[in-house]
Amino acid sequence: MMRDWQRGDYRPLPKRAVVLMSVALLYIVSPLDLIPDFLLGWGWIDDIVIGGWLLAKLDEELDDYRRWRQARDGTGTPG
Repeated sequence: MMRDWQRGDYRPLPKRAVVLMSVALLYIVSPLDLIPDFLLGWGWIDDIVIGGWLLAKLDEELDDYRRWRQARDGTGTPG
């Protein structure tokens, strides 16, 4: 999607999707967590849960891009 946007092919860049991607990356690499990472095993649970939730939201936000891509490619199947 970002490549299509940079080339000027896809203009309605979903700002919410970009924000969600940024938040997910920042949360995962941030030393500040709901459950501290030094608690072996338990510290990664919040990263996984929040990262998974953000990725699911991002997937919803990208539906418009997928429809645009299918129409442009002339395919009737997702992918």
